[in-house]
Parts: sequence; C-alpha cells; structure tokens
Amino acid sequence: MGNISKIFGKSSKVPKPKFLRKENQGKNTYELYKGKDAESARQFLETKKANQQLYYIVVETPEGNWGVDIQGLYLERLLPWQINTKTGDCIGHIIPMSWSKFGLELAAKKINDNFIVKVECGSCQNQWLDGVRYQNTTIVRCHKCKKLNQVNSGNINVILI
Repeated sequence: MGNISKIFGKSSKVPKPKFLRKENQGKNTYELYKGKDAESARQFLETKKANQQLYYIVVETPEGNWGVDIQGLYLERLLPWQINTKTGDCIGHIIPMSWSKFGLELAAKKINDNFIVKVECGSCQNQWLDGVRYQNTTIVRCHKCKKLNQVNSGNINVILI
C-alpha cells in the first residue's frame, strides 16, 4: 500500500484530523473535526461518505472548512486572500469536466461562493481539488510547491432551465 501512495502522491504520513464532536442542529447532523491544513482535510474526506441527506462531515482548518455531504466534497466558503486577484505566482488551470454539477449549479445561482474543480498548478503541474468562483478568477495555493495560482473559470457556463 505504501508504494501505491507514493505513486499517486498520497503519503500515509499526513496527519489525520482530530475528531471534535458530533452535533445536531435541527434536522442537520454534523461530525466535526479539526485539521492541520486543507490538503490533509481533503485526503481525510476522500475516505468518508455521507449516505443520507442533511448529514455533514466537516474538517475545520486554517485554510477553510472542508466538508463532505451526500453530494460530495465542498468548501464552505473562500477565504479573503483567495479573491484578491492581484496576488498570484503563476496561472493554474482547471482540468476540464472535473466538477460536480450540483456544486457548479449552486455557485451559478450564487447560493455558494465556490464550486470544486480539479486544478493543475502552473508551476509544478501538481493536481488537486479546490474551490473556485464561478466565472471569475480565484487564487488557490498548491500544497506541493506552495505557489499561489490564479485560476480563471470564465469559460465555464451554466444554462439554467
């Protein structure tokens, strides 16, 4: 298993988020965790599945709160530095057709400020999942080389019927 992790870039040395508590808020149920960073949160959430409506597994990190629900992976909201498009070390790229229709629709309707896509770093070509704004530029940080990537989703259009 260790060799497979090395090939696909997933290290078993990534610290697992720490369980905080499980709580109910109305009809919603939350499993809450505290994580070191966004990358370890995403890796942890890839191993989790929310099999019912209104069930959320959330990892709070200094780089935003990442979660998974019945629709899949999500970022609760972008951080202020991610919308400052004057920053950025390189131009990152969205991998075509790497997003969920549900998250994209919520961003297009302005219910959420982002949707999840696979991004490729403009410097080191590392790929990862991250949240970006709909039809706008977002700054995302590569967890491998730490460069800030400007990612433009202006070519993604949603037609709501």
